[in-house]
Amino acid sequence: MELRILGSIELWTGTALADLGPARQRSILGVLLVDPERPVPLESLVDRVWGEQPPAGVRNVVHTYVTRLRRALARASAELPEPIGVVRTPTGYQVSADPGTVDLVRFRRLLKSAQREGLALPERSALLQQALHLWRGDALGGMESDWAARLRETLRQLHHEALSQWADAEIRLERPGAVLAELRAALLTDPLSEQLCERLMLALYLEGRSVDALEYYQSIRRLIAKELGTDPSRRLQRLYETILRGEAADPAPAGAAERGGEPQGAVTHGTGTHGVGVFAAPEPRAAPPAVPVPAMLPLDLPDFTGRERELDQIARTLTGPAGAQPHAVVLVGGGGAGKTALAVHLGHRLRPAFPDGQLYAALRGSGARAADPHAVLGRLLRALGTDPDRLPADPDERAEIYRLALSGRRLLLILDDAVDDAQVQPLLPGSADTGVLITSRGRLAAPLGARVLQLPDLPHGHSLRLLARMLGAERVNREPAAAAAIARYCGGLPLALRAAAVRLNTRPHWPLARYAERLGNEARRLDELAHSSLSVRASFAASYDALPEDAREALRCLAHLDVPEFDAHMACPVLGKDFAAVEDACEQLVEAHFLSVAEPAVADLPTRYRLDGLQRSFAQELSAGREPGAAQGLVKGAAGAVRAAVQASF
Repeated sequence: MELRILGSIELWTGTALADLGPARQRSILGVLLVDPERPVPLESLVDRVWGEQPPAGVRNVVHTYVTRLRRALARASAELPEPIGVVRTPTGYQVSADPGTVDLVRFRRLLKSAQREGLALPERSALLQQALHLWRGDALGGMESDWAARLRETLRQLHHEALSQWADAEIRLERPGAVLAELRAALLTDPLSEQLCERLMLALYLEGRSVDALEYYQSIRRLIAKELGTDPSRRLQRLYETILRGEAADPAPAGAAERGGEPQGAVTHGTGTHGVGVFAAPEPRAAPPAVPVPAMLPLDLPDFTGRERELDQIARTLTGPAGAQPHAVVLVGGGGAGKTALAVHLGHRLRPAFPDGQLYAALRGSGARAADPHAVLGRLLRALGTDPDRLPADPDERAEIYRLALSGRRLLLILDDAVDDAQVQPLLPGSADTGVLITSRGRLAAPLGARVLQLPDLPHGHSLRLLARMLGAERVNREPAAAAAIARYCGGLPLALRAAAVRLNTRPHWPLARYAERLGNEARRLDELAHSSLSVRASFAASYDALPEDAREALRCLAHLDVPEFDAHMACPVLGKDFAAVEDACEQLVEAHFLSVAEPAVADLPTRYRLDGLQRSFAQELSAGREPGAAQGLVKGAAGAVRAAVQASF
């Protein structure tokens, strides 16, 4: 059973081609097979199949085609242990099939295997030949859209690269005649490809056909002048001059060494079977640059403390057995909870597990202006070795090249401080080779079937350990009670602990007891937990500003409750709204990490929420700073009713 797109879009059952229906229906399958391990959103599917002129009611048209496609695939694969189908996921449509049955996936895997360092030339040539035999013509044959044309060109260049590598291997194995037919066939569709022209000229020369090689050069020179108004590259010109003078030619064109060819200067035969003494060891030259191994992680914190359980859970998920989907984790936590520090620390720890490098992108989801995923793709592609001048402007094409660059490489990708799924989706890999760790204040829709982990507050003991590492154990041990009080006032928030430590380190003459006393004043607590860029208030404000107005008003008003724990019934008099509206506002505050769940809903009892610690201090500041108005009067006027409701609930 083979799913094919390196040519016309087909399903080969082993004995016959399956009937996949009309062209548009086959095109939908083709789109899904380009990245079989990644769902394709409906909007992208429509754009890739129809472009800018989709038919009326295109959603119904897609549904009809997908339904018919499912039937065709089910009939063709009925005898398989797991029949092929098309499934709908929360993020789009996806083919349910072993990726290894897709010819493009097999091609990439063979190409990766052939590029292994130290592989013998015969094995390299055999692997490349297997990869090239998968091609039956232009990719996505029969599919007509701008997207298909762009992707077809990208894949054609990938085919030419594999063909060039195979030609290099065959020429070094003293079999130049074996590559002539394949090179000529490829040049019929891409006559201006100078990398293929160079191999064809060299193979002709080494076959003893110098006249043919010189005539071919003249024809390509005229074509380049006519089409591009320029001359052939200097490398091609130098090869022409070498052939013209009958001098020894290097059997490995520039760039072959970096693809795993024999070392430069390798001994080759002097006179071939065709009687032309052209193989000679070239002059030594500098080794070409290796494929870049990105190392984009920020510096690890030298005093990172605790989180052993979370580190172990994430590490086991990211390094688990290979599957169809990338290993992915979404780490969720409030502002200042230490998500970035944990992600960076883990990235450094997992370097051996991801030998092809670590990619890192700060998505600034909690800032005033979140990062544009299109720009982030550009930075990541440059780190992966893509020439900046060759970065496409089209977002879909850039994402395709990015996924191709990730394919077959064991990388760790950290997307830090994501704002939503729309920002994350274009940055996700298309294969299971890359591990993905996403941090976010919000709750993303678990892209790639990711495991979602909530980052809790630091336990009190870990908070004390962190203070000791930042302040010095001697200073903490001199005043253990004061250190414990500081840790409690910081509420297990790593950002608060770091702000406190920096403040104390700038005042080495202060006893810890004095600072603990200042933190005990709730009205000044957030002032005390701020130093330079470390500010609990600023971190909370970023989350607060992202809330809808109803939730912001609820937070301001809830600060007037006399107890930290309550349910939506008790908060109704404060907010002046019905139970459902208050419950919705409270749940939004839970998602923003201002409220925590004290007791989940049970039977007829509603959820009980908690507002305490630094979040309560922040809410009280907001409430105190509001202009007098109706809502403020409502809070004061309802105080008696709220107290009565609270007392009745205990």
